[in-house]
Amino acid sequence: MIDAPVLVAMANAGRPRRPPGARQASTDDPFERAESATQLLSTFLGRPVAAAELGDVRRLARAAGRIADSVIDGVAPSVQAINRLAADCAGRAELRVTPAGALDAVVAWDQGPAAAVLARQMIEELGCIEPDRLRRCARPECSLVFYDSTRPGTQRWHSEVPCGWRERQRRRRGRLHS
Repeated sequence: MIDAPVLVAMANAGRPRRPPGARQASTDDPFERAESATQLLSTFLGRPVAAAELGDVRRLARAAGRIADSVIDGVAPSVQAINRLAADCAGRAELRVTPAGALDAVVAWDQGPAAAVLARQMIEELGCIEPDRLRRCARPECSLVFYDSTRPGTQRWHSEVPCGWRERQRRRRGRLHS
């Protein structure tokens, strides 16, 4: 099954989170410093994020959040921002020989600016996912999005810890006090 790790990571960047044990939700900007952006995105980029790239990466994260919200709400998303940022990612057709000796046509992507590479990856993800599996966490206090990759498609929370645990705890307390 196809999932959407770049879209989810970018859409959730900067959204309020309340980690296990924390009393208050916090909103950290992962694009405030190149180090924190690199920590979030190096898996997808395969390289560090430069300080000069932070503005475009932040714009892409905002666009990803708006696109995810639109898809979840069943509204046609505005795609101009993501397309504009992806335009700086250049690809070319290449002919390769497989280990079995067959010919294979592929698109070879050149490394470009971080926002362009991530935008291209998001576009590919959005073209392959099942839109009804992109969801918001069912816990009312949480606004994080996730892609439900479970077989039956019944995932309710972005994560078992803390949201799944906190919701079950709330239900148990409600039954005890009623």
